[in-house]
Amino acid sequence: MPSIYKVVLVDDEPIILRSLKVALPWEEMQMQIVGEAANGEQGLQLIQAHRPDIVISDIRMPVMDGISMMKEALHQQPSLVFVLLSGYGEFEYAREALRYGASDYLLKPVDHEELENVMREARSRLEQEAERQSEKDYLNRSAQALSSLLRERLISSMLEGNNKPYNPSYWLQGWDLEHPYVMLVVGFDDTLEVNRWSQEDRRLWFFAVGNVLSEYGGKRGALTVFPFRSGEWVLLLQNGNKQEAEHTAGEIITLVKICTKLSCSVGISRQHSGLDALFACYRSAQQALLARFTGGRERVYVDADTAAASAWLLEAEAGGASADRSASAALLHWEQRLTEAVAGFDRSRISMLLEELINELRTKSKGQEDAAAMMIELVVGISRRLSDLSEEPLMRIKELISHIPLCGTLDELELLLRQSLLEHTGRPLRVSAREDEVRTIQKAIEYISGRFHHDLSIDEVSEFIGLSCSHFCVLFKKESGVTFLEYVTKLRIERACSILRNTDVKVYQIAPLVGYQDAKYFTQVFRKMMGMTPSEYRTTVQMEVELKEN
Repeated sequence: MPSIYKVVLVDDEPIILRSLKVALPWEEMQMQIVGEAANGEQGLQLIQAHRPDIVISDIRMPVMDGISMMKEALHQQPSLVFVLLSGYGEFEYAREALRYGASDYLLKPVDHEELENVMREARSRLEQEAERQSEKDYLNRSAQALSSLLRERLISSMLEGNNKPYNPSYWLQGWDLEHPYVMLVVGFDDTLEVNRWSQEDRRLWFFAVGNVLSEYGGKRGALTVFPFRSGEWVLLLQNGNKQEAEHTAGEIITLVKICTKLSCSVGISRQHSGLDALFACYRSAQQALLARFTGGRERVYVDADTAAASAWLLEAEAGGASADRSASAALLHWEQRLTEAVAGFDRSRISMLLEELINELRTKSKGQEDAAAMMIELVVGISRRLSDLSEEPLMRIKELISHIPLCGTLDELELLLRQSLLEHTGRPLRVSAREDEVRTIQKAIEYISGRFHHDLSIDEVSEFIGLSCSHFCVLFKKESGVTFLEYVTKLRIERACSILRNTDVKVYQIAPLVGYQDAKYFTQVFRKMMGMTPSEYRTTVQMEVELKEN
């Protein structure tokens, strides 16, 4: 629905006011007169009360003249459009009016046709300004969302062991991580069951849990609350002591149960300080949560400062933060390599990697308790990664975890892990399942082909074919040999080349036809793909055609 712009009339001559009210088709021009005043002081009161969009005012008036009123009103409402009227033709009046912010200056008696043109121009300016403001508001909201997203990505990447992928001094403004903080890792006890749900059910569950934790985290003053890996959420609490953190964790377990009917447990880290300690802090909370496998569901687990912590973690701490990072990063390294081998059904590589890992443990003289703790964390990490990639966690992982501490030798431990991982890769992969994958990606490609000229996102396509975004990415790259973005870009540039070869459509008009709203960005992408700008490409093609004809 078009906006109705409010107009205030100010003139000390009643006949002028009556004339202005009936002179123009105000309703047709989407304008409404909301007030009339006989002098600048009354006019200023009307402006403050109604906050109009346009003011038409005489200059020469008692009490307060039009220019004085205009200066005061524009100070309070800079976007006001002022049209000043005067019975005097002196240049000084016009110059002063325009200098202080008047949009137009008209002489009395007012030519109604001229005034109507001025009003339509004023409406056009207001519409353009509203559009610019709307775009600015949208960009501000997008920037805030992007800032929040990048902040979560920064923390997530650092929890993975990567060293500050973005500039933390900018994205973590307002965070005082030099003071003690603790991390809570919320792990859902029913993750394996949830993975069997439909995608829509999982989406609803994820949305519900996110709302509960975000709202609660906001009330508790959490620095950040975000999902991390499959079935985990991270909360970072500043200056939280052990008792406060345990109380918070207990309330989270209760709230999640009441609001979502799901069971969860919480691991609490020891206190840490400094940005560089985020990685160790996460590992500490994760280590605490491992006790759930023997301690039971719906409980709070705290990583202790005493010998209750596993020896391998204490050994890392002996060397300080760098040793902690090194030990945890090494375990993460094995987690990544073994996950890649399992996901790729590379049985020989699985055996080779396990042999290397066991030999490393043997060289470092790891005892039974230490080795069991490491392997439990390792297989849990592998299972989570597999779930993120293909929605298929390790088979019978609870049984595997319960058997790990029972292994009397490293050789027995290696045999147990090999049997479990090879069993996962050897699960029946029917021909029909493979055909389903091919058909699914073909369906995605057909959808992309019909929609690539729109603002197409990977989330839209993955939702259309019924896969998670991460699973779709892996499957699409596997079947097409390129990433989603590379594929869409190739389609868009090929279509652009066809338009350039066969039509006279201008370059800036081609951009939206192939899915780019920004012509400059389209030109940059085209040059990167083709080694020349669109204009240069068209010229080259035309020259080639002329050479062939001659």
